Amino acid sequence: MCRRWLLVAVALSLVALPACGGGGKSSSPPCPPKADTRAAVNGAVTVCALDPVSYDVKTITTPAGPLTVTLINKGSIPHTFKVDGTNFELKTPSHNDVKTGTVTLTAGSHKFFCTTPGHEAAGMKGTIVVS
Repeated sequence: MCRRWLLVAVALSLVALPACGGGGKSSSPPCPPKADTRAAVNGAVTVCALDPVSYDVKTITTPAGPLTVTLINKGSIPHTFKVDGTNFELKTPSHNDVKTGTVTLTAGSHKFFCTTPGHEAAGMKGTIVVS
């Protein structure tokens, strides 16, 4: 009788394990190396949001036109990526969350920043230089 209960307990624990995080999204794509400046490649750039509040890049360079941004939240709190003067904003509410979107930019400098309260003031901002 004890052996039967032991088998039932083992079977139930194997069924319950994925509910403890084994079956969910456990990781996100890797971040590019941290850099002061990052060039968009083929109209796309990846930006990682980190804790303490910061991005892994300060300046993004790209030609005029569409820019696809992938934001990866490697921090433990919500982060965003907003391009000033546009309605473009990516929101990543939790660790390892990934959001992608496309914004069309004209030549010049465009500020980007995190809209989570206090993050921009703490330095979570940068510039997109469009040629």
